[in-house]
Amino acid sequence: MGGPEDRAADRAIDQGPVADSPAISLRELFRRFWPWVRPDLRWLPLSAVLLVLGAFGEVVSVWMFKDLIDEVLVPRHFAEFWPLGGTMLAAAAAAALFTFAGTYTGTWIAERYLLRLRTGTLAHLHTLPPDTLETRWRGDLVARMTADIATIEQMVATGLVEGAVASVSLVLFAGAAFYLSWPLTLAALIVAPLFILTTGFFGRRIRIRERQVQRRAGGVTALLEETLRNVVVTRTCGQEEREVERVHREGKALLDAELSAARMSDLYQPLLNVLQMLAGLVVVGVGALQVIHGGLSLGGLLAFAAFMAQLFEPIQQLAGLVPLAGAACASGERLLEIHDLSSPVRESPAARDAGAVRGRVSFDGVHVAYAGSHDAPVLSDVSFDVSPGKVLAVIGPSGSGKSTLAKLLVRFLDPQAGTVRLDGTDIQGLTIASLRAAISFLPQQAQLFHATIRDNIAYGRPDAPQGDIERAARSAGAHGFITALPQGYGTVIGDEGFQLSGGQAQRVAIARAFLRGAPVLVLDEPTTGLDPKTVQQLIPPLRRLMAGRTTILITHDPAFLPLADHVLTLQPPDAPRPRARFAESAAGRPEAVAVNVSEARLPGERGHGPG
Repeated sequence: MGGPEDRAADRAIDQGPVADSPAISLRELFRRFWPWVRPDLRWLPLSAVLLVLGAFGEVVSVWMFKDLIDEVLVPRHFAEFWPLGGTMLAAAAAAALFTFAGTYTGTWIAERYLLRLRTGTLAHLHTLPPDTLETRWRGDLVARMTADIATIEQMVATGLVEGAVASVSLVLFAGAAFYLSWPLTLAALIVAPLFILTTGFFGRRIRIRERQVQRRAGGVTALLEETLRNVVVTRTCGQEEREVERVHREGKALLDAELSAARMSDLYQPLLNVLQMLAGLVVVGVGALQVIHGGLSLGGLLAFAAFMAQLFEPIQQLAGLVPLAGAACASGERLLEIHDLSSPVRESPAARDAGAVRGRVSFDGVHVAYAGSHDAPVLSDVSFDVSPGKVLAVIGPSGSGKSTLAKLLVRFLDPQAGTVRLDGTDIQGLTIASLRAAISFLPQQAQLFHATIRDNIAYGRPDAPQGDIERAARSAGAHGFITALPQGYGTVIGDEGFQLSGGQAQRVAIARAFLRGAPVLVLDEPTTGLDPKTVQQLIPPLRRLMAGRTTILITHDPAFLPLADHVLTLQPPDAPRPRARFAESAAGRPEAVAVNVSEARLPGERGHGPG
């Protein structure tokens, strides 16, 4: 796209934190975005008809202006002024009404389209595993969901409606002008090739530069989100100036990109004005000759001039859409890049509901290697079986695959080999919704919303009555500190629960799991970052939470081992020992050496036996 100078401008500044999105042709952009329009497709003809009627009314008004000159003013028949003037006013009012109705209908269609687009994009993001999203700049994702969709909204809700009105007006006014004086119309169209060439030349270059603007805007948002999220580290390390400089540097790159785009856009419009003036001079010159030689009346020339004014107005409107279209295309490419991200986890068409879950969890020869890890396995031939209601503690050094094991169970990813089963059924044969409904997952950090404590506890069951919410909070040991807050359960705890201590936030998360009541519980390092006293305070509510539930307890903390019936030790991929094995339970019971001894096996074993 574009010549060498455009590619040089594209490379004039460094890549920045956000890479270019794949370039997509205009035809492909329309093809990809068109399905979002289909639900309201039946309204498009109505909008078009109303716009045509509005433009036709304007043509009638201008044509009657010719009659006003030739049949009233020139022959001095002033008695006919008021009837003709009243008719012109009625025609203008009808045209305005039709244009308003058509424009509003088009805007209604466009805004509904954008609502579906924004909602559909967010729904697609929620189908992606957390790891897929975490590999991208969170701020850039927010920019694509806000600024880029806003740019598309401006083009679709305003630009396309204005473009439709301008296109209809252009055709009708050109037809009327041609009917009134085809020689004058042909004379005016002499500059049409120049309009087309100018639009094509600037359109390509504007789109290239707008792509850089959108990418750089995403980079600025990404850096702002990151530096604000890590403000504590920045302050304690004394790196405030460094962070400000990072944002300034990316902001300067955005400024350069915006100025480059502005140079193209700001030069484009004046050139069109010059071409319009050239066309107007040609029309006046040729029209004057026709009036002198009797080929056209004075009223006809004035009407034609009015038609030309009306004709060039939609041309200017269409030309003005070129910069907006360039920005919208760049934003469309960035948005479609998100839509092209696919989840490695797919639900089978034949998947069935999990039904009533007892809670038996089995791993059979599971092997996982992440993409880009040169096929080095994170988990290799891991097998174990946990009976309903039992607690399996998973221990091992960092990098041994403990969190990966949890992600497999909730299907944030699938193994390359082996099988994960729930109640004896391969979880890939279950619907994802029913699988996750059977599992409560508590990640390392308590993830809370900027909402009330009541809403945070009831997040998994939004319709839960207040009594159930309070019982869950009591079970989690949270009711006391909640009722001590000024608004109790109605207290808004702020972003990520900043008003609560780490232990309090974790108790709210535990209460959420209590209320959800899933038969399988996954705890991924539930006491990370907490002091020993807080950890001891959390053990009783966690013990109550695990009671009667099949629990996978991932932990580094030896204080939790007495809660486990069995312990699974994972080793890093390069460890010389077996990849996964069972150890005795913390209670030292010899009968608890392995979960269901007949089914637990070690990597490389040909038969079954205890770990």
